[in-house]
Amino acid sequence: MPRFSIPAEDAQGPLVVGIDIGSGGTRAAVYDASGREVDKRTHKEAHAFTVDDDGTSTIDADQVVEEIHTSLAAVLGDGPLPGEVLAIGFDTFASSLVAVDADGSALTPCITYADTRCHAQVDQLAATLDVDALHERTGARLHSSYTAPRLSWLRETHPEVVARTDRFMALGEYAALKLLGRAALGTASAAWSGMIDRRTGQYVPELLEAVGVDLSMMGPAVDPDDALPVEGTPLAAEFPQLRRAVWLPVIGDGLAANLGIGALGAGTWGISTATSGAIRQLLDSEIPALPSGLWAYRVDQQRTLVGSAMSDCGRVLDWCRNELAMPFDIDATDTATLFSGPPSDGTPLVIPFFSGERGTKWRGSSRAMFANVGASTTWKDMLLGAMEGVALSFLRIADQMREAGGEPERIVLSGGMTGAIPGWLHLLSDALAMPIDHVAVSRSTMRGAAVMALEQAAPGVPVAEVPVLTRVEPVAAHAEYYRERLERFEKLADLA
Repeated sequence: MPRFSIPAEDAQGPLVVGIDIGSGGTRAAVYDASGREVDKRTHKEAHAFTVDDDGTSTIDADQVVEEIHTSLAAVLGDGPLPGEVLAIGFDTFASSLVAVDADGSALTPCITYADTRCHAQVDQLAATLDVDALHERTGARLHSSYTAPRLSWLRETHPEVVARTDRFMALGEYAALKLLGRAALGTASAAWSGMIDRRTGQYVPELLEAVGVDLSMMGPAVDPDDALPVEGTPLAAEFPQLRRAVWLPVIGDGLAANLGIGALGAGTWGISTATSGAIRQLLDSEIPALPSGLWAYRVDQQRTLVGSAMSDCGRVLDWCRNELAMPFDIDATDTATLFSGPPSDGTPLVIPFFSGERGTKWRGSSRAMFANVGASTTWKDMLLGAMEGVALSFLRIADQMREAGGEPERIVLSGGMTGAIPGWLHLLSDALAMPIDHVAVSRSTMRGAAVMALEQAAPGVPVAEVPVLTRVEPVAAHAEYYRERLERFEKLADLA
């Protein structure tokens, strides 16, 4: 996608810095008050998770801190800045855990959201807790990607580490400790732990008791407007350009993604279509009863990020490319006609759960299924059915989103999978029965962190609208087809 940037001579102050810690690297960039990257003041330090067949997925927390140092030096050291930096926004991949001793040293690598070694502890906790009541209270399901089962796993498998632990921290909280000398856990990041009450921002006592962790070992949730002054910290000593800035407590990458693509208010859904997929909405109203297939993460006293996700979105396209003997270099031109034609009952019905089911029923053991496949079925038919399956996966989430927050006024969408085959948006728009704006902004999570920082640095100043690449309108006559397909999808998914 094109860079959403502005020349230094046109930049408007105040400036902010966005820092993004993703699964593939650490990024930093300077942004002006409009939310555009300033010149080419952006830098990435690549990294990769350490993985193993036992479910391990970790990264060295101190390595990430050093990558932040390097990235900040790169974006701040390239000549004078065209203004003053007043805030630093910071996001990381969600649901991370580092055990830290009393001296502030990491006792473990950062355990990432993708680490599945605590599957047994998920089952143990589910057997002793009211999982439905817990979901309503925390806005999160008991799952291996959340913190509670991970704490139980650490206590059972590494009791000597737990005995030396003073605090359990999220990665962004640990980075603040190392850079500022003070840990800071954003409410939006704490919520991703699945351990705080979505209405109060306080840890749930029953969960702490169930995993055997004292409240004093968990960092308090801090709202964005309680940002930390950088002046007088080690970071200010290293980078005087940041002396007058404030450091916003870390947020999760899901919230950052919505902010980065322009899904800023309650009337807008943000859809991500990368390897995985998600729909998210930032609500400023109470959700009296949370639908069972959604999560709801507290952002601050007024706002909640509500939504759900699927493990398989772009991964479905990758599977089709690799396993269906289809041309690997199939592009937007080749698929435009395939995806824009009228729907057909002869299309294969595909349940695209190659990596298990997340939203809406959270059945991790589910697998992909194909129905209505005959001797004359071609790879094009299979590809069409698979991408219809992805659209139906979004539709089942959308139905519950409407229960929680009503009908959206606008849908904005971004992601590499759609960039590869934009024609599939015809399927998604028809399934959701809504227009979709495919927006153009690279590094959306980093921009989202910067947009959050601008709330503090330039309150009330609207950020620039993200450019729309394509607007796709639904064909009203196709809505009934997708409703009928969804009924069949759900029946088949129950067997998957």
